[in-house]
Amino acid sequence: LRRILSEIPTMAIETVFMWDNTSIIHDEVLAHRLGLIPINVDARYFEAYDEEDEFAESPDNNGGESGTFGNDEANLIAAQNATDQNTIVFKLAVTCSRSECNASKTGNSTDYDIDDTTLGNAELDEAASATAARKRSAMQTPNRPYTKHIYSRDLEWVPQGDQELHFSAIRPVHEDILIAKLRPGQSIELEAHARKGNGKDHAKYSPVATASFRLMPRIEIMRPIYDDLAEELVHLLEPGVFKLEKVDDDDPPGTRVKASISNPYACTMSRNFMRNEELSKSIKMTRVPNHVIFSIESVGMASPGVLMAEALRILQGKCRRLINISEEKLDDT
Repeated sequence: LRRILSEIPTMAIETVFMWDNTSIIHDEVLAHRLGLIPINVDARYFEAYDEEDEFAESPDNNGGESGTFGNDEANLIAAQNATDQNTIVFKLAVTCSRSECNASKTGNSTDYDIDDTTLGNAELDEAASATAARKRSAMQTPNRPYTKHIYSRDLEWVPQGDQELHFSAIRPVHEDILIAKLRPGQSIELEAHARKGNGKDHAKYSPVATASFRLMPRIEIMRPIYDDLAEELVHLLEPGVFKLEKVDDDDPPGTRVKASISNPYACTMSRNFMRNEELSKSIKMTRVPNHVIFSIESVGMASPGVLMAEALRILQGKCRRLINISEEKLDDT
């Protein structure tokens, strides 16, 4: 199931039409960076792009990476095959002008400006303002050329067909992904086409960052643990797994608190408690053989629950195809 997660379709930038690029980043590297930006859109609303006739024999095809195409024939083929049902179009047109450079010298640069508020928290706002001021001060170092930072928020979605009726806005998952840095006089102008694909073809389509299995821990307290030993267990050796409770009438007199199991799920099976000889005799830690914990860390375009459901649907489809093939073979024999 973990491998099947990479087969869940997502949308990612596949083709980049580079109209102008005077930055120090090569066209191919810039196209690759754009392809790795996750796009916050449900790929189930789009059809698979037909690559039968597109760039299979084109000399500009770079074998699966986000590509840049400059000849008129390749551009014409791409334009003919792209529709609002299979393609999302983004434009990027940025320039680092001399006026911005002059503004940075006078302290009016807005390259590091932040929003008016950060989660409505005054302390976070103050910290963010201080950080932005330090960065601005670093960029204003005497005799240091001005640098304009280009982020994923600078990508402009260009609705095609009736896409605007179905989507309020199609944006990158994160708006602060650094794409390039420009010096005065440099510019980038391009058009990027995002298409449907899966992680088997390229890692940029993978909807998950990590996916892992582990067995559910089973923890048993064989002997009661009191006072200083309990506090050491709860706060130092196994934090989050055990908790402190007040003693009751059944406990030995003179004791203050005792340790009890709080959250076995939080246990990482580190067995740090075994450093203490007395604790090693008081606790038994094993695994439940038939209880599997499956952890999914999503890139952001879909929740882990949706990814799990889609992976199961793909697995069911594979099983049905296998059954059909087996039945056909049996019929032939």
